[in-house]
Amino acid sequence: MRTRAVLAILTAIWLTALGSMSARADEGWVITSFHSDIQIAANSALTITESINVDFGSLEKHGIFRTIPLRYRYDDTHDRYYQMTVDSVTDGAKPVLYTTSITNDNEVIKIGDPNVLVRGVNRYVIKYRIAGAMNSFSDHDELFWNVDGALWPVPKQTVSATVSMPAGSFREAACYEGPPGSRETCNVAGNDNTFTYTSTRRLGSGEQMSIVTALNKGSVSVPAPLLEGRKRLFPQDAFDINPPTIGVGLLLLIAGIGLIVRFWLQHGRDRAYLTRYYQTNDAADRAEPVFHHEPLVVEFEPPEKLKPAQLGLILDESADTKDVTATIVDLAVRGFLTISEIAGKHDWLLTRKSGDVSGLLPFERTLFYGLFANSRQQVKVSELKGTLQSTLRSAESDVYADAMGRKFFRARPDLVRMATIGVAILIVLAGAALTFVLGATFGGGLIGVAVILVGLVLLFMHRAMASRTAAGREVMEKTLGFRLYMTTAEKYRQQFAEKAEIFTQLLPYAIVFGCVARWAKAFEGIDTSATNSWYAGNAPFQAGLLSSSLESMNSSLSSAIASAPPSSGSSSGFGGGGFSGGGGGGGGGGSW
Repeated sequence: MRTRAVLAILTAIWLTALGSMSARADEGWVITSFHSDIQIAANSALTITESINVDFGSLEKHGIFRTIPLRYRYDDTHDRYYQMTVDSVTDGAKPVLYTTSITNDNEVIKIGDPNVLVRGVNRYVIKYRIAGAMNSFSDHDELFWNVDGALWPVPKQTVSATVSMPAGSFREAACYEGPPGSRETCNVAGNDNTFTYTSTRRLGSGEQMSIVTALNKGSVSVPAPLLEGRKRLFPQDAFDINPPTIGVGLLLLIAGIGLIVRFWLQHGRDRAYLTRYYQTNDAADRAEPVFHHEPLVVEFEPPEKLKPAQLGLILDESADTKDVTATIVDLAVRGFLTISEIAGKHDWLLTRKSGDVSGLLPFERTLFYGLFANSRQQVKVSELKGTLQSTLRSAESDVYADAMGRKFFRARPDLVRMATIGVAILIVLAGAALTFVLGATFGGGLIGVAVILVGLVLLFMHRAMASRTAAGREVMEKTLGFRLYMTTAEKYRQQFAEKAEIFTQLLPYAIVFGCVARWAKAFEGIDTSATNSWYAGNAPFQAGLLSSSLESMNSSLSSAIASAPPSSGSSSGFGGGGFSGGGGGGGGGGSW
């Protein structure tokens, strides 16, 4: 009983929302009176005659339509339904043209002639029969009926109902009015076998009158409710919380995450040499232990004399904008171009210098020719906006190809990430489909949600799925040692005073490691101007000023690269369970 009461309250809340929508859509006409005559037969069938008086005023209408719900949620697995038959529709004296149809489990009676318009006062008398609406309880039988329904888009000046029943069967009566869920009472009067229920006030759009008539147990024959498999609505009925859905959902979630972790353990971890390869040349390797990391050893120069972009890729498994900036500065330091700061314009001029570029690495040549395309000798960073994306993509691909040629990675990191993202998206889409299908079928939407969560976990972990070879891991360890040297460079100021040219030689690596300011601070007060033949600024060549300018240039290059190229159930009405909208019937209507 408590479960059914809760379900009835939820239904009332839904009807309240719909009622409020109807209230906002007042059509400008009025129902002057709505009376329902309800006869309860000995077999509990209902014969209902509704007399609806309307005033369209100056509006021209074909007529009205009456909507009566036939299906209600009964429990978690069943819906209750009524059988309805429309006998006639008249104006009180002669038949009126009408059609019937079933729309969203509602009987819709459309009244009026499509070729005739009416206005002013009109009367519509609808006679129909309902089976399966009576409720049986342990101590009484009951009719709980919503007389007029809350879904009319116009107010009703008066609402009333008369209930006739077999002699000697009456036990109790109650009446409620107002919006769905209201416990505001209305008037009840009658004698032994006929009772009349009347609203106490005008009922606005979205309000209704509901009546409850209790009969002595056994005075009429009330069969079991008409039930069939529950018809679920998505999403409100899709997520049943019960042991099967929770159990299967958790099992899928744990199994899915377990498979992701297993894949990472087998394929996502770096390989590591079993011995010190540089001493033994023994290439035997194993997966890097999960919770074991070798202590860092400071390295004072780039491992294997690799270029900044190469170290950037080995470090974070991604070729990105800072690697491009570092490569441009590296090309300048090595004498292939110069960088000149343009006074007052927050811009930089890149000038090509004469020299043989055939010895450059493929990604360096791609970037160099992209900067100086169409045989131009100079280009401003601001002019690269919207034109450098394709060059960047090609240069990045060359960096990845270079790393694969050196056998630093087991598979191209960018392709591994793309494949992982693709699989994750497919899992999420499959989970969404399962959520809909299982939710609409038996409320098992939680199972689909578990699959979606597995896909999201995989998406979150996509960057961890790329792995280095043992050779790549060894270079990565040395790269970390080299980065440690550059980020703690102030310890070595004495060495820098004796070898100032190291500032510009290693500056591109500082860009990759994101420690330009720290690297420059280590040279504070040391004259580095003699090492400069590649940068012309608006102030004397000093480490601190240069670092600020390069960080600004990196921001401008990032903006230029990022710019796209120019485009061409039932509850009792008594014992606290009664309220407006809590029973069968109701619905509403409108005009057309």
